Amino acid sequence: MFDRRFAVVLALAAALVLAAGCVPQRTSNAWVNPLDALEAGLVQDPKDNNYILRRMEFGCTAMLLGCDLRGRPRLKEAFDHLGEERDNTAAALTTEQLKYYRGETYERAMLATYLGMMEYRAGAYNDARIFFSRAISADRAAVVKETTPPAYGEDFGLAYYWLGRTFARLNDADQCAIAFRKAAARTDRKDADKELAADRKAAQEFEKRRAEGEEWAYRTFSDPKNKELFMDGIINVAGVRGTAADPPAGPAAAAGPPPAGGPPGAAAPCPVLRSTDSRDEFFTPAYQADANAVLQVEVGRAPYKYLAGMNMERTEFGRTPVAPRTIRVYVDGHYAGQAFEVLDLWDQAATQDRIAEKDAAQAGKSILKTILDNTPYVGNVSAYWNVSGDVRHWTTLPGKVFMFAARLAPGPHAVRLEMYDCQGSLLPRWTNTYYGVSVPQEGEACVGLRPQVEGDNRLPPALVEKAVRAGARPGAWYEVMPMYRF
Repeated sequence: MFDRRFAVVLALAAALVLAAGCVPQRTSNAWVNPLDALEAGLVQDPKDNNYILRRMEFGCTAMLLGCDLRGRPRLKEAFDHLGEERDNTAAALTTEQLKYYRGETYERAMLATYLGMMEYRAGAYNDARIFFSRAISADRAAVVKETTPPAYGEDFGLAYYWLGRTFARLNDADQCAIAFRKAAARTDRKDADKELAADRKAAQEFEKRRAEGEEWAYRTFSDPKNKELFMDGIINVAGVRGTAADPPAGPAAAAGPPPAGGPPGAAAPCPVLRSTDSRDEFFTPAYQADANAVLQVEVGRAPYKYLAGMNMERTEFGRTPVAPRTIRVYVDGHYAGQAFEVLDLWDQAATQDRIAEKDAAQAGKSILKTILDNTPYVGNVSAYWNVSGDVRHWTTLPGKVFMFAARLAPGPHAVRLEMYDCQGSLLPRWTNTYYGVSVPQEGEACVGLRPQVEGDNRLPPALVEKAVRAGARPGAWYEVMPMYRF
């Protein structure tokens, strides 16, 4: 049941998560790198069933915190052990969670893609090409049935996008054009229209309830007579509206000194030298070659897994809808174009072929367990026989990935992301601003962003405590590691 106080809770959620350990923790008088404890807890035995999974999660977390020097070795360790043979006898006889975890096909593709991005950043373009190619090979491995459209194994757009930029660096124009063409392609999926219709219906209902919550929050915290609850500067977010069909906001006066020779107080020149709202133009080698600023925007959560079947023997994929569907990018207050979706991990999970042999084995164990459960004397023992499936998954992956590229003036910039839902309605609490995104005089800037709800509305601990006392209820948890460089 919806709580009208939900509007404030998103502001509290990220602040509470940050307080729980996503920022350096203070021990006596010393600041401690949060990655130290995480890395110390990693399993060291390569034969451990979770060896690969834990390294994928740690490596991704390190990258999101800007520590790719810590993350890359662990991701590489995970990658290097993907092909090793392991004894899975225990998993064959009991629960699949005892199996050596190598990841789903899209998880292996993301592992190779992240490694490729790190090599690209380091200027090792041939190594980057190899990793991006391995990501595409992993995606192709998702197609095992003759009836499955081959396009499902050729739609890992994120890897193709970076492969295109890599081929450009390697001066291979033909392969560059092919890669960008595949990055731009969209694959139809039969249930996508139904999911979109359900998402639009849910978004309409949420919008109504959100407005109620915003009104409650404004009334509760805007009255200066109530000194206990008053929060200076609070606005009524219910009145903040907009759609993706509206023209972008006009260029505000950019921060910075006036143009050379210009009068005092004159606005700084527009830092956006070339941008586009055309998806067709965006994925052309010519446009990408001219872009010196690349933003990878990751939003939402990856697919999860849950158990089904009489004895929980079957593993199914669950979909967590991703709220942002359109992203507008502003640089120093000037509109700079759209970020274009290149990857939906739910699409990857939903089009991944099931392995018939594994499903048959799990079904066979379940049938045998059911028979034994109803057999006199034996049933007391078989009741303890666990034949459940495997719900492990890479929890730190995003749900969708968008790419933005443009030519910007060299120097530091403030980048603001405005997001819109599947109806095209503005998501005011999803606006995120990143300061100090620096574009070099020569070469390119490649930055990864993980925006989250309330990115521009973070509450300090004292106000969090006050809001909770007033009745706000934290009810949503999102990624809190907003920016990384690769």
